[in-house]
Amino acid sequence: MTSAPPSPARSTGEDPRAEAAPAPARAGRGLRPTPAWAALAPLAIVLLLFFAVPLVGMVVTSLVLPGGRGEAGTLSLDNFAALGSGSRSMALRNSLVLSAAAATIAAVLGGICAWAISTVKSRVVDSLTAVVSSVLANDGGVPLAFSFIVAVGNTGYFVALLTAVDPSFTLYSVQGLVLMYQYFLIPTMILLTLPSFTALRQQWREANTSLGGTSLTFWRRVGIPVITPALLGAWLLMFGSAFGTHASAAVLIGTGGFPLIPLEIAGQLAGSAATGGEGVAMALGVTTGVIAVLVLLAFNALMRRSAKWLNT
Repeated sequence: MTSAPPSPARSTGEDPRAEAAPAPARAGRGLRPTPAWAALAPLAIVLLLFFAVPLVGMVVTSLVLPGGRGEAGTLSLDNFAALGSGSRSMALRNSLVLSAAAATIAAVLGGICAWAISTVKSRVVDSLTAVVSSVLANDGGVPLAFSFIVAVGNTGYFVALLTAVDPSFTLYSVQGLVLMYQYFLIPTMILLTLPSFTALRQQWREANTSLGGTSLTFWRRVGIPVITPALLGAWLLMFGSAFGTHASAAVLIGTGGFPLIPLEIAGQLAGSAATGGEGVAMALGVTTGVIAVLVLLAFNALMRRSAKWLNT
């Protein structure tokens, strides 16, 4: 009696259960709605309604000149050309100078504070710094301006201290704006640069000492070159933050005392019905948005460059 021939699965060494294995899922199956997609839907709607639509509308309004009754608008760069004259040109120049000055002062003072905090090896100090800096860096608006008016205004509690140093000082000027901006720019500088100062390795200091170098040698040849990208990135981010500040400046100096881009946008929108300034206001907004995007791109590039040394 002859035995039955072996089955193909056994002769090839394959598992007979492999035939019952389910077919692989189709490529398009992963695109089906899931609970995660449903949870992201409200966020997508908010971004669409309050970010994408206003942004597109701002760009379109800045590039289209309204026509007469029953006439379609025409594409034009006249709104952008108008930025080079009158109060708009002055506002752009003032915003650039004010933001650069405020960011530079905050970079120096905040950088020194961040370095000093990094030398203190204390969890309490680190926690307190993180909490206080986070709160102050995101504080602003009308309450911030009011607090400065109460403290160092013309009849404030500490105005005598400032006028003793500079008799011409007044809070309601560019000097006052620079002073008020330090309230949130210095904590921002500390938050951005403290991790970089902390990441400077002790081995680098020890190697510098073993080779006969001093503390000045370490900072001149190692510390400052390594941390410079982080410092420049923080300066750029503070520049963008100061450039876009509106509420605090509007309360402190009003809309006509010292022209700034955010104040000029508000003024153009307020008088758009009578002067047709809506297109110019949108052109100013687009210009501000472009500057913000450039600042963020440069900041990210500098942070990546700094991370190559500090995170290796």
